[in-house]
Amino acid sequence: MIGLVAIYGPGRPLADELQALWPESCHVYRASRGNCFQGPEAMQFALGRHRQVIAVGSLASVVGLLTDGRVDVPRGAEVLCVDPGRRWVIPLTHTDSAEELAREVASALGVTPVFTGPLPAPENPLDVLTPHAVRHYRGGATATAEAAADGRPVRLVTEVPHPLPALPPNVRPDAPQDAPVLRITDQEDPDGDDLLVVPRTLVVGIGAGSGAEAADAMKLLMAVLEETGHLRSAIARLATVAGKGEHPAVRWAARCLNVPVDEHPAEELARLTVPNPSEAVGTAVGTASVAEAAALASSDGGQLVVAKRKSATATVAIARAAVRGRLALVGLGPGAHDLLMPRGLAELRRASVVVGRPEAVAAVAELLRPGTRRIAVPEPGTIRNTRGVVLDWAGVATDDTGQVVDHTGAAVTLAAHGHAVALVALGDGAELTVPPGAYEVLRVPGLPEASA
Repeated sequence: MIGLVAIYGPGRPLADELQALWPESCHVYRASRGNCFQGPEAMQFALGRHRQVIAVGSLASVVGLLTDGRVDVPRGAEVLCVDPGRRWVIPLTHTDSAEELAREVASALGVTPVFTGPLPAPENPLDVLTPHAVRHYRGGATATAEAAADGRPVRLVTEVPHPLPALPPNVRPDAPQDAPVLRITDQEDPDGDDLLVVPRTLVVGIGAGSGAEAADAMKLLMAVLEETGHLRSAIARLATVAGKGEHPAVRWAARCLNVPVDEHPAEELARLTVPNPSEAVGTAVGTASVAEAAALASSDGGQLVVAKRKSATATVAIARAAVRGRLALVGLGPGAHDLLMPRGLAELRRASVVVGRPEAVAAVAELLRPGTRRIAVPEPGTIRNTRGVVLDWAGVATDDTGQVVDHTGAAVTLAAHGHAVALVALGDGAELTVPPGAYEVLRVPGLPEASA
């Protein structure tokens, strides 16, 4: 089944025509301005359900959706763009099957197939943020992107903790006050001049009564977002009590936001302390809170940022998930760059801090992004304490205060404080182990050193 996305009004006639020609093999998704199913939502919804997606809209609008972070393109997905003026069809993913589909579309609609090479990789240094958060460009925000690209100072303002990758050296918190601003936030910028980076860390708890209609919870949520200034694109998931995940109001909100729904047993929610419990709700469903408790239950130790709001038929509350750092254990193989696993290179480029033995850190220094912090942990016996005594246990380093830390401890401490860390070693990296903690752990094995 092929997904057809009509990018607003101009794309609808041609999308409907193609659907009429292929009624058994495609489904149309119609993006509309002014509701919860706009271009990004329609494209994301189609990509989540179809391997091949045909978008009918201007090339600029379709490419913009795919490259500015508003839409996550799954691995293996194929996207075609059809001109609503019936002039051409362009496969934006360059595979044989995508080009074959372009020829079929051209034959069906009488348009010209245009085959190009892969789009060049974007060169803006802030593009490193795209896979990890949503970037919001506003009218005045182009100054931030231009300054970052030109090497001029950009002031980093972090309102929401998030394990960011390494940023260019000119993007820093102590930049001049009049410098363009890169703001890490989940709230709207009232002036519209800052470039916003929006981590997806908000969890919306929903309670819906038996009389709630499909759109009731979403209408309430949109009103709450407008009131509080929180950004819709920061919402990562919905949460509710077990048995309500299929309620029409919950399902419609999940579809509009294109996010998953967590369901929690009533007895689990009843154990949580919330600011606005309701005896009536407790009698009805077995827990005195649904919206607030469900949001907290899915926030992994986070906190409420918007207490319960209610309408006649629905309630919503918003929690911000606790920040979790990222700790990648990366085996570098024999050390040659061409023998490094692709996933290992991706994690090195993702990290804001790289920790390891001096030879391991040196082996990857040229591969790191500008601004990546490097912590080289010396071999035993190569550093001394303040009294001149050789420190002879396995692998030690000192922090800024002179306190001794081991290489694992340094990496763990940084990850526990919300940083994106790569702990590296030559060889396959099997000896790299860390205790569980408030961070995500990923292991990327390398080739054994003998493979050289």
